[in-house]
Amino acid sequence: MGRFLPTAFVAFALATAAVTMFDALGCAGVARIDFFLTAAGPVLNEVNTMPGFTEHSQVPKMFAAAGLPYPELLDLLVTDALAGQAPMRAGQ
Repeated sequence: MGRFLPTAFVAFALATAAVTMFDALGCAGVARIDFFLTAAGPVLNEVNTMPGFTEHSQVPKMFAAAGLPYPELLDLLVTDALAGQAPMRAGQ
């Protein structure tokens, strides 16, 4: 069986479904939402809230392809995570 390349419409629908799932589950930071593309349509495979994150992993490569290099991605994620946390108090 040959490799299936989704149309722009299918790619947009999958991206929308992934964002909807991310929001519905209350995810933060990065999660990878995987689908199988079948003859009957897309099927949700998994929500991976701890995807590989070395410089050579898929998630950083996807961000790099979108124009966000690995060091800037890490900076953004750490900054966002710290902004979402309550400040530490002395003695904690």
